[in-house]
Amino acid sequence: MSICFNTGLTISMVIYRVFLHRLRSFPGPFAARVSKLYAFTLQWKSWQYFSDQVVLQHKYGDFVRTGPREITIFHPSAIPIIYGSQSRCIKSAWYHQVSRLDTETSVNTTRDPALHRVRRRAWDRGLGVKALAQYEPRVNSKANSLITQLKSRLNKPLNISQWSMFYAFDVMGLVGFSHDFKQLESATEHYAIKGMHDQLFMLGLLNQIPWLSYPLNALQPLSGGFGLFKMYCSRMVKERLLKYKQSHAETPQDVISWLLKAQAEHDRSAPPTSKALDEDSNVLILAGSDTTANTLACVFHYLASNPSVYQTLQAQLDKLFPHPDQSYSYTKLRNLPYLDAILKETMRLKPAVPSGQPRVTPPDGLHIGEVWIPGDVNVLVPQYAVHRDERFFPRANEFIPDRWLNKDDCLRGDEQAYFPFQIGPRGCVGKEFAMMTMRSFVSCVARNFDIGFAPGEDGVEFDMRARDDLALNVGPLYLVLSERASSG
Repeated sequence: MSICFNTGLTISMVIYRVFLHRLRSFPGPFAARVSKLYAFTLQWKSWQYFSDQVVLQHKYGDFVRTGPREITIFHPSAIPIIYGSQSRCIKSAWYHQVSRLDTETSVNTTRDPALHRVRRRAWDRGLGVKALAQYEPRVNSKANSLITQLKSRLNKPLNISQWSMFYAFDVMGLVGFSHDFKQLESATEHYAIKGMHDQLFMLGLLNQIPWLSYPLNALQPLSGGFGLFKMYCSRMVKERLLKYKQSHAETPQDVISWLLKAQAEHDRSAPPTSKALDEDSNVLILAGSDTTANTLACVFHYLASNPSVYQTLQAQLDKLFPHPDQSYSYTKLRNLPYLDAILKETMRLKPAVPSGQPRVTPPDGLHIGEVWIPGDVNVLVPQYAVHRDERFFPRANEFIPDRWLNKDDCLRGDEQAYFPFQIGPRGCVGKEFAMMTMRSFVSCVARNFDIGFAPGEDGVEFDMRARDDLALNVGPLYLVLSERASSG
């Protein structure tokens, strides 16, 4: 009896989703109309769902049904409507993996727009321009450590992906928690990094089947690095809370202390519960180090592949810092357009979150151009596919930093189609911190060293093996650093 019932139920569900569902008119793979397991299978097979999305766009057009109630949109006109400041869309149920209660989630996964707006204020204080200026000496100290360590490893293969992770993680530790992980000095991967990558591995899968997240979260203590990373974040918060109470500092000295200060003062912007604070620390470590490190590795992949771009950058840095011993300056580097053009072009080609961030349409639906999308439907715009669309960026698959230097350049493309940090009220709160970290790392290497691919390395495998673990996750990239032939 139960077999017959389940069989009948399954057949009825398939018929409804394929022929009767309100999204039936949208084109897409047959299997995607039936179940999100289709997208899960693509993710599992290649771990490059962002590339699969490009294939889907070429086959089905700009509006593709990629799930029973999900539409993936490949046009920049949808970006402000779905993500902008006036958007009526909210984050999808995927963001409730940790808890269905917004009072127990991070600021990033809070679905309630009003609560998110209030909670973000504490983050804005901790990552604002004034706060970043306060953090600059800490970044300088890590920049000096980076140079020292790299100078001791000249003329032999060096995994720049690993060193970018060491740097980004150490800087995040100092800026986020006033804690030095000393990865640069030890040249050893911190155990939390392994746990963090396990976390991203899980999120990459759960992005397609979020309903599985609830039992997995219940099993966190038993789930290897996934649970280990969560517990590590919680311990970091407890240690910082104890030091914060003992310091009596009027002005918080790191990002997490701004959140602790808000809690101590019963400010509405404070994380509402201890669990929410733990989740905020999770986001701080994850977004403050991993995404930045992977982007930095991609930067050096493109620089090693384009020596003339690297040499131009070196020449411009020499003008900005005419004395070889002159220290890194965040203020000066903010005024180097060519460096920013390199970073922007890298993030266009290799966005940190390549396959899009889902939102739910309002109950009454919405129009995107002439296309009507019903209410309570998941919608997303994938950065990777849009950034590499020739309609919006001429020579879209080529690394051309100069396209960003002249607004009248025909290669510049449609700036509305460029959104690596997302836009609107949900845009990346740590954007300037990420830029600060990347500017310092790239400038330190370029001022002090010439670079080239290590023997047997050409960057092709690095480029082809990038994984879509929700955030972009790259593999090893081996370069050889040598003393600069000339400078100054």
